[in-house]
Amino acid sequence: MWKETSATEPPRTTAPAATGKPVTEDELRTILDRLETTRDIFRQHQELRDVLFRREAETQALRARNAELEEMLQNFAPMLLNMATTMGLAAKNEKPDTPS
Repeated sequence: MWKETSATEPPRTTAPAATGKPVTEDELRTILDRLETTRDIFRQHQELRDVLFRREAETQALRARNAELEEMLQNFAPMLLNMATTMGLAAKNEKPDTPS
């Protein structure tokens, strides 16, 4: 990715063109490689932002649906409990058929 500068390399405060020296082919290639790398990083960043935006929209939709389902369960819970209790009592009171 990025070329790290060594501790012995003096920091560049001015661009080579500003000092009057022409840019060598190797320096130009390095600059273009860094620009390409930077462009790739920005492209990947944008792609990740797009994916995260879609995931956030999906998450919000799922949360809304989950809230709807929870409300439905709360509305039906007493009725289901009554039905289960009734079925349990009916099963308990049912007498098995015994052959004579």
